[in-house]
Amino acid sequence: MSKKSGEAASLPSEGEAGSGCSVDDLNIKVQQAHEVLLDLERRREEIERQKRQLEELRQKQRDFELGHRAVTEELTRSIALLEQQQEEGERELEDVRSIRKTLAGQLSALEALEPASWEPANLAEELAKALALIDQSRGALRQAQGRIDRLGWEGREREGNAPRAEEVLAEEEEERGFWHKVVSGFAYSLPLILSLLAVSLFWFLKK
Repeated sequence: MSKKSGEAASLPSEGEAGSGCSVDDLNIKVQQAHEVLLDLERRREEIERQKRQLEELRQKQRDFELGHRAVTEELTRSIALLEQQQEEGERELEDVRSIRKTLAGQLSALEALEPASWEPANLAEELAKALALIDQSRGALRQAQGRIDRLGWEGREREGNAPRAEEVLAEEEEERGFWHKVVSGFAYSLPLILSLLAVSLFWFLKK
């Protein structure tokens, strides 16, 4: 009986066991819990940051794919249009060179005519050659005018108040009709005129 009483007296009660945890120990545990919460908060923020970076990376990848496809298609289309324009420009340039060469040749031939050096005896032949050259130049100019209009030069000519080539040619055609008749009649009558002049001169000298 006395032994049991001694053992019971040696065991601490629940209140005494609970009162064995000091305030410092509680503060340490609170501090540890607080640090754990701070660490979890930092990890959560790091995860959120990585999530935002991943979303930005995905958005940039989508922008790259869409932009790459759109710009590639636009560049391909633009290059094709430029190549087409280049081919058309080269053809137009070749037309310009051909027109210029033809008209320059006709102009040189007309400028080379020297009516003052024509012999009176060969006047009809020289005039016929000159008229044929003028007709040839007129035809070349008519042919070139259509190509010039297609090249878009008609508007610039009108802005400069310059008469169109076909209008000039029409006026020249009317004048040419009259002078061609005059020259043709003169050519046909030239032998008779020369014969009459020779007879008159012979009669005058004989007299």
